[in-house]
Amino acid sequence: MNKNGILFKMSIINNDFYPILLDRIISILPFDIITMNPATLYKSRKYNKDTFYDLLFISLNKSVTFCSSVSKDVRNSMTIRYDDIANIITLMIRSKECKDESEFLSKISYVLNETKFISASFRDRLDSIFSTTNDISFYEEKGIDTSKLKKVIRATFNDEVLDIEQFSGHCHEYGGIEFTSTYLMWFGKDFFRFVPQETLTSFKDCVSNETFDNGTVRIQLYENINDFNTAETDRRQWAFRKHTNIDKVAEEWNKEYLAMASKDKSGANMTIENGNFEHGGVKLVKLYLDKDNNTTTKKHAVKVKCVEYDSAGNVVFDDILSV
Repeated sequence: MNKNGILFKMSIINNDFYPILLDRIISILPFDIITMNPATLYKSRKYNKDTFYDLLFISLNKSVTFCSSVSKDVRNSMTIRYDDIANIITLMIRSKECKDESEFLSKISYVLNETKFISASFRDRLDSIFSTTNDISFYEEKGIDTSKLKKVIRATFNDEVLDIEQFSGHCHEYGGIEFTSTYLMWFGKDFFRFVPQETLTSFKDCVSNETFDNGTVRIQLYENINDFNTAETDRRQWAFRKHTNIDKVAEEWNKEYLAMASKDKSGANMTIENGNFEHGGVKLVKLYLDKDNNTTTKKHAVKVKCVEYDSAGNVVFDDILSV
């Protein structure tokens, strides 16, 4: 039994993403679907399966970056992101009310064993926030003494933030691919271009390390999902990072990804910025729209939908502005 809910994340090449897979995942969500926000719409509406699927796959066929979601609320949601540069879909399921993770984990494990994907991870929801948040006040609100933690100055905003790379569970994500060290991790054949299969299978400082018939490697680092903040978990997470050289791997992939992105920025229909923004958000997503509120390239946009997210992934501002 976990205390804070769960977060599941999966990366998959667009060409391997198909309606039946999405249908299977939606059918095992640990919450009820009430609303939807397809990529081609700028406002949420009552969830309708056929409409959501139609609009989602129309957006995929356009091959432009987008973000789409089905959810009950921001604490219980499934988000689908598509990165047109890397041609990768990232699917993220967050559920604060999922206190017994065993049933969902069993079902998602079955799906993964039958699916071609890049990588996936499963962790405590609060752990996922710690893995990506550098806001000092967030840690202090959780009763954590930050006086001895390493801090850095962000050149863009000239403000002081925590260096999250000092934490063993920190996460890098570039172009939709996640590089981390956490409770449960799956690595498909497409991940072996980053870390060889034999490197992953030879890691022994864990609860279990299994290879399935489809070649997927599944590693469970520690026994209990709640134990993400113990000394033993910390040691194992650092051991995994060192064994796989995962941070260097992430850095090299980011260089490759940025090189691909620099070739053509004019066709982007979405931009994502990290920082401290006007309404208290730490991430700002701008989606460019035409006069009919359909997504379009930045250079052709007449409106822009601005969405700010706080460190927990909650929406704190959402509005459409003129360009």
